[in-house]
Amino acid sequence: MESLALAHHASMWARQVTKLVGDDVDGIELNGFAPVREVTGLADTWWRGPDSLVALYSGEATALDFPRGRITVIYSGLDEWGLRGGVDDGG
Repeated sequence: MESLALAHHASMWARQVTKLVGDDVDGIELNGFAPVREVTGLADTWWRGPDSLVALYSGEATALDFPRGRITVIYSGLDEWGLRGGVDDGG
């Protein structure tokens, strides 16, 4: 549920949303990004950067042994409210 809420929040505040599918996901560079602990799961992971949130959805692709089913959504151009929504995660 938290992941869905974060996706909705990020999509409302991002200046740009980019979707990558399959092998394009391999090109994602997450140096300087930190995991978003509130939405850590088996099927998806979220990462927070200086002005972006990145959602990596791989659970279905892994369960079905279908690597081309991996999806990454990058929400960029976020300000502090867009990145955290008022949540103080201590970092």
